[in-house]
Amino acid sequence: MKSYTLLSLSLLALVAVAGCGKKETGDWITVPLTKNTYYESQRDFSVQQLDILVLNQSALEFKLDINAGDVITYAWNVEMQNPELLTIEFHGHTERVGDEPGTVMFYKTHKGAQEQGALVAPFSGIHGWYLKNDSDEDIRIKLQVAGFFKKAD
Repeated sequence: MKSYTLLSLSLLALVAVAGCGKKETGDWITVPLTKNTYYESQRDFSVQQLDILVLNQSALEFKLDINAGDVITYAWNVEMQNPELLTIEFHGHTERVGDEPGTVMFYKTHKGAQEQGALVAPFSGIHGWYLKNDSDEDIRIKLQVAGFFKKAD
């Protein structure tokens, strides 16, 4: 996986949007803006490449703080002898207040050596990956993420 993949995709999207103002011949049919099509973010755009160490026979949660409606794109991969021994759960949850239950949503759970995708956060809170390494080797997951987020503690 090239380290510039997400940045390239982001730049391609900006070029496509910039081309929207170009004058063309012919008539245009104006289509009304639909719900959940456009979001304006209060956060700065961020591009990060991260190495996440997951020790053998252990698990951890890698978390991002994302506001409702904000978007991330991501890609990660790992080199290990048996990728079926890595379980990944991509999910999001709200912060709990007092004794009240929080809200959780599971986006994808699978085993394997790679994944890529995009997320429009359905609510503000913690969004990220639970990574469970059932192998006998320590592994490093290489994550690339771009969008409107900050790394959570």
